[in-house]
Amino acid sequence: MRPLRRSRYRGFTLIEVIIVILLLATLAIYSFGFLGLGSDMVIQVNQRNQLVAEQRFAIERLTREIRSSVPRSARANAACLEYMPLIGSNVYLTLPRPGPGGNEPMVVVTPLIQLGDMVGNYVLVYATGPDYIYGNNQQRRKLITAVSNDAPQNGLSTLSLSATPAEFFTDSPDRTYYIGGSPVSWCLDSANQTLVRFANYGLLMNQPDFSSLSVAATSQEVMAVDVVNDLSLGQQPFQAMAPTLQRNNLVRILLAFNSSEPAAPAIEIIHEVYIPNVP
Repeated sequence: MRPLRRSRYRGFTLIEVIIVILLLATLAIYSFGFLGLGSDMVIQVNQRNQLVAEQRFAIERLTREIRSSVPRSARANAACLEYMPLIGSNVYLTLPRPGPGGNEPMVVVTPLIQLGDMVGNYVLVYATGPDYIYGNNQQRRKLITAVSNDAPQNGLSTLSLSATPAEFFTDSPDRTYYIGGSPVSWCLDSANQTLVRFANYGLLMNQPDFSSLSVAATSQEVMAVDVVNDLSLGQQPFQAMAPTLQRNNLVRILLAFNSSEPAAPAIEIIHEVYIPNVP
């Protein structure tokens, strides 16, 4: 008989197969864990970008309105920002002043301003601060009651004013006047975590707060939701910085938005708006 040859090939034992399966399962678990972590990170980034994009509309509109406001009309308290919208601006030729010539009418250049937009609004001359813009002293702010064209001189108009005193206290160094509308306020509603825009509430010497605006304003719009500024921690949404020799008004906006992710920190957006005009 021929002796049996031992085969050079041998199979895996059951224990070896089980060990390989366990190693592959462990590797797969960790691999899928890393893939899941990466997927979660992508989803979170997309959610945060979407949240910022949704809230950026309110910040962009607020920025445009602030930049188009009467110079030095921006003022802020704990939760609200107030400013006077700018309707138009140009130069004046004559101005009613105390003393000789006090009865002189106010003749202005108005080639780019709709005359109908001026009636019922305010004309301001060298109003260098909120006290002159909102205060009871009307030496630098008058209400426009009527506008008439000075034909045949194209682009000139005479303003009929209503105020006490009837004259302006001082001239503007560059003879500039501004037409301002009814004030507008943006306020944080902490109870509902919203940002609300108020309009059509009239001129008030002291800046109104959210409670008084909720009663007085006939126009109220929710501009942003999930606003979670904590006023007790000093997260004031608005700061109106006084002008200096180097710059005019500067408004600082700080808005904290609630993240859609559980236990995730709020998203803070900090923005500064420079008002380039001068009184």
